[in-house]
Amino acid sequence: MKRVIALFGAVAAYTVFSVGPALAAPQILAVMASLGPQQMNCSGQICTTSLSSYCLQRDRDVPTTGQTYLPAADEQFKLVVVGEDGAEREVSASQHVTFRSIRGYSSVNAVINRGELAKLGGVSAKIVVAKRAALVPEPVEGDLNPISAEELAFAAKSLREHGEEVVDATPQAEAAAIVNRITATIIPKLKADPESLEQLWRDVIDGLGPARPANGEGIKRARDIYDWCQGRSSYHTMGGIKSCLEFKHDEDIMRLNTDYWESQPGY
Repeated sequence: MKRVIALFGAVAAYTVFSVGPALAAPQILAVMASLGPQQMNCSGQICTTSLSSYCLQRDRDVPTTGQTYLPAADEQFKLVVVGEDGAEREVSASQHVTFRSIRGYSSVNAVINRGELAKLGGVSAKIVVAKRAALVPEPVEGDLNPISAEELAFAAKSLREHGEEVVDATPQAEAAAIVNRITATIIPKLKADPESLEQLWRDVIDGLGPARPANGEGIKRARDIYDWCQGRSSYHTMGGIKSCLEFKHDEDIMRLNTDYWESQPGY
């Protein structure tokens, strides 16, 4: 985290003397720990997946779509590089993966360029998010209300630890993370037939690893949401299912975030 704090301190010092548009850094985000290594889907020139997140700072603005974020600490995000022979190796994701908000504070995309992946000797990749991970908005010149080094340190440690207790440890949060993982796996143009939908569910649950019991409350909640979205009569393609799941995911994240805000310790 020291490298990130130093970067924010330097930008903050610069903006005291700079003149530019009235900018203000958006919220620092908590990112839920991945439930086992999460596959990044490759298409065209990029490989990507989405991660469940929520905001740690109620008093800052919600990030706009495409807002770039940086890991609060390098060790919180690992990239699993998969070689052509299937061999895997782990590297820090911070130097290779770009993180961008996609739906307010509730989800972020993790993206790596295929050329960058090839330089690492990989043909595919997975991402692993550690417990208590956080993302910090990339500092920009001209920000009139930048995140200070002290603010970053407090949010990424004390506020994030509080979020671990209030949000991350709940079955609702686990269900949201599973639902988000399903949406990240869906190929929208495929037909939403019962066989494909059931196979998708099995693939995602199998990917969680043995630490997650199939009858756990979080998985049961996720299955209820998955079944509810399948029951919408207008959803005949995976794209429709995906939109429904994203809506339900974001709705649950909003509830969890409200619980967090209402129990948030004072600054």
